[in-house]
Amino acid sequence: MLIPTIHFAGNCDEVIAYYKHAVGAQVKAVHYVQDVAPNFVGHSEVEIFGCTVALTDGCDSAPASINHTFTVFLPTADEVTALFNTLADGGTVTEPLAPQFWADLCGGVTDRFGVNWHINVGEISRA
Repeated sequence: MLIPTIHFAGNCDEVIAYYKHAVGAQVKAVHYVQDVAPNFVGHSEVEIFGCTVALTDGCDSAPASINHTFTVFLPTADEVTALFNTLADGGTVTEPLAPQFWADLCGGVTDRFGVNWHINVGEISRA
């Protein structure tokens, strides 16, 4: 099993709460390291769009966006637009929503916690 992990700088509890609201993340586990700080998340697992992702504290200052992007394919343009706007609130639009050769609608955003997202209409090409 491969589980990607994103490291945050002491605000992992806030990140988990945000993803529960913004993308409907299901929290599978949260483990705290009390001798470091009261809310220091040593390890957590959330399920986002059917994929398990680990979130943890422990990063000094590197942005969460280094070398990764979550790519999401949703069935309708309305769902893509809603998710895009939710993640862009407090974040940065890196690619405005527009048609692309692989999707009727696609856009890129870095959310308020520095995580990159590419949101598309349709299904990923299996060819």
